Amino acid sequence: MKKSILVICALFSLSACSLFPPPYKVPVSQGNIVTKDQLTQLKVGMTQSQVLYLLGTPLVRDTFKPDIWHYLYTTKYATPDTPKSAAPKLTLIFKDGTLAKIQND
Repeated sequence: MKKSILVICALFSLSACSLFPPPYKVPVSQGNIVTKDQLTQLKVGMTQSQVLYLLGTPLVRDTFKPDIWHYLYTTKYATPDTPKSAAPKLTLIFKDGTLAKIQND
């Protein structure tokens, strides 16, 4: 009898933790937010300095391929108020200092 009461009390005490709301998690954003307005202004044929002025410094600039720029944006624990990027994975490919290709995945 005492054993069964002990088991029942243990089960209720363990399940009581699930009654509380989950803890608050701070939204973590990393990368470059690219807006729709910036995307519409981005054109093939722009120079690297024009792209830097428009979008800012890319998040990833490959050491071995300096003509490929990656603008990435990720969020973890996002809320409805967390800003969103119009292009979370934007890759720009330059040829001879001018923008040759835009990949918006």
